[in-house]
Amino acid sequence: MTTSLILHTILALLLLIIPFGALYVLDRPSIRPFATALVRGIIQLLVFSLIVWGVYKINSTWINIIWFIAMTIWGGFIVVNKCHLSIKNYLLPASAGLFGGSLIVGLWLLVAVLPIEGITARWFIPIMAVLLGHSAAMLVRGLSNFATMFQRNRAQYDFLLGNGASPWKALMPFLRTSLLAILSPTIANLSALALATLPLLFCGMLIGGFAPINAFAVMLYAIIGCTASSVLSLGITLLLVKNINCK
Repeated sequence: MTTSLILHTILALLLLIIPFGALYVLDRPSIRPFATALVRGIIQLLVFSLIVWGVYKINSTWINIIWFIAMTIWGGFIVVNKCHLSIKNYLLPASAGLFGGSLIVGLWLLVAVLPIEGITARWFIPIMAVLLGHSAAMLVRGLSNFATMFQRNRAQYDFLLGNGASPWKALMPFLRTSLLAILSPTIANLSALALATLPLLFCGMLIGGFAPINAFAVMLYAIIGCTASSVLSLGITLLLVKNINCK
C-alpha cells in the first residue's frame, strides 16, 4: 500500500463526518449500530477483495470453480437465514438453485454472448458475482413468499389434490405468487436503476476503458442475465423443495 493510497483513503473516510454528524445531532443512540455495521461491511469487503485478488492472481479454472461453489453455498445460507427456514432442509436446494441458475446463464453470457476469447478469472468472477448477488436477493423474496403462502394455504393445496389435480397443478397458485414476488420488484425498479445505479456503473466502465457502445451492451447483457438467472434459480430451488413442503 503506497503513501498516496493511504492519504486518499483517509480523505475518503473524512466524508463519514457527514452521516456521523447528522446522527449525533438527530439520533445519538443510532451512532453505535451504524458504526458497527460500517466496520463489519468494510471488513467483509476487505476479505472479499483479498479472495478475489487471489483468484485473479492464480487465474486457474479449478480455483474459479471452487470459488463459485463456495459463493453459492454461502449465498444459499444467507437466503435460508433471511427467510427464517430450516438450514437442514433448505440449504441444499437454495445453494443448488443459485449454482444452477447462475452457472447456466453465466456460461451462456461468457460463451455465446460476450465477445471474449476464453473464460478467464477477469470475466468469470465479475459475471458470476453479479448474477449470484442478484439471484440471491430475489431468491429471498421468492422462497420466503412460497414458504409463507404454502404454510398459510396448505388446505387449498390439499383441496386441489383431492379433486384430482396433479401435485404441480395444485402448486401453480403458489408458484405464480412466488414468481411475481421476484419479477414485480425488478419491473418496478428498472426505471429507478436507469436513473441511479446503472449510470454509475456505466461511468465506471467508461473509466475502466470501455467504449460507450460496448459499455451499454455489457450493461444490457447484465440486466437480462440477472433477470433470467433469478427466475431459473427460483425454479430449480422450488423444484428441489417441493417434496419437503408437499409430503
